[in-house]
Amino acid sequence: MEFHILASGSKGNATFIYEDGCGILIDCGITRKQLLFKLQNLGFSEEDISYVFLTHDHYDHNKNIHIFDKDKIFSAKKNIKDLDDYHTLIPYENRQFGIFDVLTLKISHDASDPIGFIFKGKETLLYMTDTGYVSQKNKQYLHNLNYYIIESNHDVEMLMATKRPLFLKNRILNDKGHLNNEYSARLMCDVIGKQTKEIVLAHLSQEANTPQKALETYEAVFKEQNIQFHHIKVASQVDVVSGGQYED
Repeated sequence: MEFHILASGSKGNATFIYEDGCGILIDCGITRKQLLFKLQNLGFSEEDISYVFLTHDHYDHNKNIHIFDKDKIFSAKKNIKDLDDYHTLIPYENRQFGIFDVLTLKISHDASDPIGFIFKGKETLLYMTDTGYVSQKNKQYLHNLNYYIIESNHDVEMLMATKRPLFLKNRILNDKGHLNNEYSARLMCDVIGKQTKEIVLAHLSQEANTPQKALETYEAVFKEQNIQFHHIKVASQVDVVSGGQYED
């Protein structure tokens, strides 16, 4: 399995997962030109996108989902108007997409029907962003996966120091908002295992976080929990961040 986070953040999101001829694009919050340019630089084309998954109906995720044929697009029921049963992903049901067995997870965000995914091919990967907390029900599925693309949106002190209105700060902080660095790190401490190869921190706020701050928080929490794990990187709003077998 290889994965490529093409863009991650409030200005647009897109991630491409690929194994054995099956490519899944998660979200398309970037332009078609950006998408194809980044894929081309990785050696892929639009034809390599077998399926398109939409996590939820916020603009930074669904902005250009319409560029794809409807037959390719899959999401939870309320995220796309008139979505038929075949293209509806039902939480806690497994479905096969090419080589991938995909488990859809119901997550907590102020969108119509937000979801995350666990992909199982030759390896396993969690994709979970845009959630205010992780339920115990979800947590039971997260243990000892190979790869984690997990939200680490903000540092609480940095968020509170911004000039954003209080209602917006509260929206981000509540259980339908976004995961902060410390929560994200403690979650990963609880679920990673001997099979875990890499963690990628995703959907960082450009105003209330920095890559350095997120990594420092992870390092501090992991040290406190006596966990030795150093394969952690940060997704970017602009640059492609790749992982999995792509780097072998």
